[in-house]
Amino acid sequence: MSLDSLKIPGNVVVVDGSNPQTANIFVFALSTCMWCKLGKKWLNERGYGYSYLDIDKLPVNEKNELKKDIEDLFGVKPRFPFFVVNKSDFISGYEPDAWKEKIS
Repeated sequence: MSLDSLKIPGNVVVVDGSNPQTANIFVFALSTCMWCKLGKKWLNERGYGYSYLDIDKLPVNEKNELKKDIEDLFGVKPRFPFFVVNKSDFISGYEPDAWKEKIS
């Protein structure tokens, strides 16, 4: 199970960070989701570099296919933000304490 095996459509946004973490962080988010906004803010305030995709900005068929692919790949129905670390570890939902633990 790896993020590399997932076809990610659309425009992935890359956020450079000042924190020298070694973890690769990818976030699947919704642009209108309060928890997703808090998650991005949490990462930004700590200087983490990460990439994200607001999947609600995709065409409906691509969004639905991506959600199904995430569920198939990781074995859980995604809650957003869906936080992936080092392409295989994940946390479904806004869980900053768990995020911090996965990044460290």
